[in-house]
Amino acid sequence: MKHLLLLLIIGLTTSVVAQTGSTITFESFALEPDTFINGQDTHLLTEECFLWACEYDTSFGGYWASGVAVSTMRDDSTGQYSNLYSSKAGSGRQSESYGVVSASAETFLNVNEDCYGWEAGIRWMGGYVSNSTYAYYSMLNGDQFAKKFGGATGDDPDYLFIRFNFYDYMGGENNSAPDSHFDFYLADFRFEDNNQDYILEDWTFVELNDYPAYEHGGHRVSMHLFSSDTGAFGINTPAYFCLDDLMFSYASGVPSEQDAPSSQIAVKDDSFEVTSEELSSARLISLGGKILCSSQESYKHILSTASLPQGVYIVQIVSRDAVTSQKVFRW
Repeated sequence: MKHLLLLLIIGLTTSVVAQTGSTITFESFALEPDTFINGQDTHLLTEECFLWACEYDTSFGGYWASGVAVSTMRDDSTGQYSNLYSSKAGSGRQSESYGVVSASAETFLNVNEDCYGWEAGIRWMGGYVSNSTYAYYSMLNGDQFAKKFGGATGDDPDYLFIRFNFYDYMGGENNSAPDSHFDFYLADFRFEDNNQDYILEDWTFVELNDYPAYEHGGHRVSMHLFSSDTGAFGINTPAYFCLDDLMFSYASGVPSEQDAPSSQIAVKDDSFEVTSEELSSARLISLGGKILCSSQESYKHILSTASLPQGVYIVQIVSRDAVTSQKVFRW
């Protein structure tokens, strides 16, 4: 029975991202390789329907103070403050450009009112995140300000996560409470088995629609980092992460399951085999949100389950026009 081409579904839910809204790619800034925009020339940046602040403070010789910088930096090995604008992934997700978020406090992205108007029912669909090079090596090795995640024995239950807060157009920076929020872990050492501990190294998709409904809406989203390594002045872990290809759509524009490209999932002894009618990427994700394995740009994907226990997992398929997520049971 394991070799039948079938999808065994436990409370099936499918989330679909259609290109009916807008995506921030950071490509419109046309930066040369290994350069960045940190607010020194302008503190307000825009792309597509997005509007955000990038603040540069001229005190003490000048420094990037807050907001979202735009970068094409490629240094994935220098884990120091001097390498503030690099992703551990070494580039943007599909191009050279990406955003670097300073998130020791809430950092906001807004939907531009002039683009679609405030009456539209906006839903934040998802995007890609990675650790900055600086934060990655700080967590991996520790530094003069922050501890090594896991501590000397590897048993310390350390973590770093992003909290995405979603606000309607009247709130957010006016101290209104968020309408909803979603947490995503960039590093997690809370597992009983230390072999499961991880610090993300590559671009990872964050599905902001959460099961089972399109529940995270509003005309602005904020991003705020939280760490287990916290002192009197806030978190000691470098409070930076990288962002790319963030998408929003409309509540009225979310397509049905039938609009998604068709695919099949075969449950094998040691893998899930995904066959898609469109060129796609595929990921196997735990119910806790950890990326277990992935396969890039193909019509057929082998997602290994050989080392995984029996249980329910999420298979996520990312094509050009949609992102679908399906719960699959491994015998």
